[in-house]
Amino acid sequence: MALCAKIALQKRALQYATAFTALLATISSGIHLGWTSPYLPLLLSENSPIPMTNEESSWVATIYMLGGPCGSLLTGAVLDLIGRKMVLLSSSLSFIISWMMIAFATTLPELLIARFFAGFCDGLIFGATPIYFGEISDPEIRGFLGCSIIVTFEVGSVLMNVMGSYLSIRDSALICSVVPVLFLVTFIWMPESPNYFLIKGKKENAKRSLVALKGTDCDDTLNTIATAIENENLNRARIGDLFKKVNRRCLLIVIALRMTQEFSGVVAFTFYAQTVFQEAGDSISPLLSVVIFYVVEIVFCLLCSLFVDKIGRRPMLITSSIGSGIALLAGGIFFLVRDVLHSDTSSITWLPTVILVVFISSFSLGLQTMPVFIGAEIFPTNVKAYASAISNICYYAFAAISSKYFQVTKDEYGMHVPFFTFAICCVIGLFLIIYFVPETKNKTLEDIQIELHSKS
Repeated sequence: MALCAKIALQKRALQYATAFTALLATISSGIHLGWTSPYLPLLLSENSPIPMTNEESSWVATIYMLGGPCGSLLTGAVLDLIGRKMVLLSSSLSFIISWMMIAFATTLPELLIARFFAGFCDGLIFGATPIYFGEISDPEIRGFLGCSIIVTFEVGSVLMNVMGSYLSIRDSALICSVVPVLFLVTFIWMPESPNYFLIKGKKENAKRSLVALKGTDCDDTLNTIATAIENENLNRARIGDLFKKVNRRCLLIVIALRMTQEFSGVVAFTFYAQTVFQEAGDSISPLLSVVIFYVVEIVFCLLCSLFVDKIGRRPMLITSSIGSGIALLAGGIFFLVRDVLHSDTSSITWLPTVILVVFISSFSLGLQTMPVFIGAEIFPTNVKAYASAISNICYYAFAAISSKYFQVTKDEYGMHVPFFTFAICCVIGLFLIIYFVPETKNKTLEDIQIELHSKS
């Protein structure tokens, strides 16, 4: 048994190495997302290097999510044209430029442009990475690699929260620009997806890529992928093909997952993490609370990545939705009792931190990771680029609405309102998951398509 595991690991060595280098891009993306948590309080303080109002600061957070759809649309247009690898490599140059702009920004418009550009890069990465990982990896590790996208994304966020508490905006931006440089010089040596080569009719290139990734015995795999792509390409894909019966069902599944993911409020909590903990009034410092928040998130994302290919997607998504909804409901009740009913909560100031830790641990068991890669599993190759673009546009749109809603309702009505709203969204999402999301555990991409068509 140990020998079989060792042989499997050796055969998959390049799959892991390729994924590891690609994940430097998602770390860079996570650093950008987490940037607002330590620096928005600074930008709103009397010592702000770029003075702004509370309303203006909310746009510094939200505009990142407005740049994302632009990157996603571009990814959808060029993913099958220039390849998954080239799209990812181009994001590194864009990230370097955005960090330089942040480092030397002196006005609000300059900062907004830099943040928009960072969101654009994020759209490129999350449009291409799940598809790339799905196509280069074996079914037995596809879930693990898919979850690792979010794990490393959150690693980036916690790194930024720690750095941002000790470094100036300029110093942290210059340091962070090193990450996309590292990605560029390492990932450039990694193989392109064999599926992309087959789409372009380059069968020999596809075979070389497949041999490098999965070992010498790959003729059957190559023929299976080639046949599937040829069948899909009998009718050249157009965006309208997404609305055919099977693809329409898949699209609704992805939109439902993205809606549940973002209207749980996780992006709002990420953007305003230190603000939330400050308002909670816990005796623990906001920085320590945020670090605990992210460390718990990373640990549970890792647990998800380890068990997703054993337990399955559906059970973990259902558990995640239930746990997140209960935690958000408890948070809403706490803030309602404290801020509206004006009851004495001085003896339980620790409770909001516990509630948010329970929320993020539950969320990370499924909702955090799986919407990212399930879309890459359930769509046929010929429409994946379009589907990925729409999935990511939904993510950015829902996240922007969620974070803006959080800021407005928190300021106008109190913290309990967004908590209760997000809890209701988790309940709605739970029913959507139960009734619509298929199980894809340990199935090849081709088998998933056969199963989906048999149910249509």
